[in-house]
Amino acid sequence: MATFAERMGLREKRTLIQSAELDEETRTGLWNILVILRGIFDERSMGIYARPTEDELLNSLWTRHFKRPLDELPHPGRTWEKVKKEILEGQWFDALDVLERTVKVLAHAEEERGEGDRDAFADAINDRFETYLVGYRFIGNEITPVDSNAEAEAIESALEDAVSVAGARHALERAVELLADRQSPDYPNSVKESISAVEAVTRKVTGESTLGAGLKKLQASGLTIHPALRDGWLKLYGWASDEDGVRHGAIDAASIDQTMAKYILVSCSAFVSYLTEEGRKAELL
Repeated sequence: MATFAERMGLREKRTLIQSAELDEETRTGLWNILVILRGIFDERSMGIYARPTEDELLNSLWTRHFKRPLDELPHPGRTWEKVKKEILEGQWFDALDVLERTVKVLAHAEEERGEGDRDAFADAINDRFETYLVGYRFIGNEITPVDSNAEAEAIESALEDAVSVAGARHALERAVELLADRQSPDYPNSVKESISAVEAVTRKVTGESTLGAGLKKLQASGLTIHPALRDGWLKLYGWASDEDGVRHGAIDAASIDQTMAKYILVSCSAFVSYLTEEGRKAELL
């Protein structure tokens, strides 16, 4: 959201997406979220004791991010200073790695001890990403190259909606993993998995093994879908599945870039949510 100064034209608006860098203002905003998290740990503890989540986080960052010996783990205050330096001055991808590891530790703590900080922390980081035009969002526990909170929410919603269709949820999770891998992203296979998620839902509804056959049989199975929407998805499936298509690993797969993989993931996520909701209404799921 634009500030008063930006709306009045007194300060230039941000226009460039940060995808391979983080400027100083962004880094400070991200670090401040960690400062708030540390304050939560302080409030929850009794004196210097009862800090299992903070201990787990600092141990994980020290041994797995900084790759230092556990028996050299310093006092928490000094460890936090090292984390602060990484966020404010380290490589942009190392700063994101710190945030990602933090979310994974918070998710584990939520499962083990019921400390519900994971969602609040990830949402706060996503808000900062949106404010500072960072081209990434948390989806699940991974930072994924998605540009808007709306896109991230569409994928998150599909993951929740697909709980009753295990194959669809697994395919979406895999599509996110392949897209989110900052060292060796696999865009063609991310596209494959995204489309496989839709295919899994149509299989659950119709019993047909392929998306093309399943889309054609939705109406007969009791799930009404507008013909234009069905035909659009048939064309998308045809593009992905013909002899030169990405699902066959043909040469055209080399033309699948991050932009295309993101588009397919968001589109397939929205369609998975649509199909599962309509399927439940028709008592087919």
